[in-house]
Amino acid sequence: MIPILQRRLILVVGKGGVGRSTVAASIAAATARAGRRTLLFEASANDRFGQFFDRPEVGPKITKLRDNLFAVNTTPDDALEEYGMMILRFKRVYKLVFENRITESFLKAIPGIEEYAVLGKAWYHTKETKSGSPVWDTVVFDMAASGHSLSMLRIPWAIAEAVPDGPLTRDARDVQKLLVDPERTGVVMVTLAEDMPSNEAIELTAKLKEHLAVDVDSLVVNQLYPDLFPEGSPQEQVLSSLARDGADGELASITQAATLCESRRRLNEEHLDRLRSAIALPQVHLPRLFVPMLGAAEIDEFSRQLSQELLPD
Repeated sequence: MIPILQRRLILVVGKGGVGRSTVAASIAAATARAGRRTLLFEASANDRFGQFFDRPEVGPKITKLRDNLFAVNTTPDDALEEYGMMILRFKRVYKLVFENRITESFLKAIPGIEEYAVLGKAWYHTKETKSGSPVWDTVVFDMAASGHSLSMLRIPWAIAEAVPDGPLTRDARDVQKLLVDPERTGVVMVTLAEDMPSNEAIELTAKLKEHLAVDVDSLVVNQLYPDLFPEGSPQEQVLSSLARDGADGELASITQAATLCESRRRLNEEHLDRLRSAIALPQVHLPRLFVPMLGAAEIDEFSRQLSQELLPD
């Protein structure tokens, strides 16, 4: 099996708020550092990729972030126009066909056409060539939150079943083949070691397998509290003593913060065990970083860890 960081398309999925964009950017930084020309792909997002790499905000035009690493933040309209141009080749013909009320009404009547256009653009970049060579070695797709990403990934199947044969169905079948091919596509599930994110990770992993025959390859558990007070350690005994006997002044504040950190880590451990029972994959653990804002240094720190965990020696 090809290691996930060496595949053509990497889908980063998970509940909203779990740090998908952080993990996607870190994966893209890792593949770029390994010499793979990488496109970091998002759609209709409040961009954070520019901030992560100390660059201006990423928009619908492909932007260079650093050596081997580029990003795009597309919209359904931009993706649909690009798809129309792929089929019709000429801008004038595109305007005649796509920018009239009859065609617009027809397109809007196709369920999920906007989501399919976004997914289709990502698929196009996986096979885009220049002078006979691939333009991109890897496309890292920072997908929408759990339910929306599942709906988007289902659309090629719906189109292939419901739309008459033609360019749309032909391409939908090609997208299907890409998504279920483990040699070309990998899926990274991102979650937190907390109740609702863990529930959604377990549910989405099962639904991807059941409905689309798509396997999750890697489980990244993000924002883990540090284990500063291991059970039975001298550190835990000192903290327990301070919490039991009370402390004054600054020591009281430090004790309170340490007790909160310990309780959060214990809660994390409970959910890590639950995730191990429900999802039969090795876990990649990323720490919670206590910084005001994530930037290039933090993304590179995560990317080095992901490289070690997801690439064989």
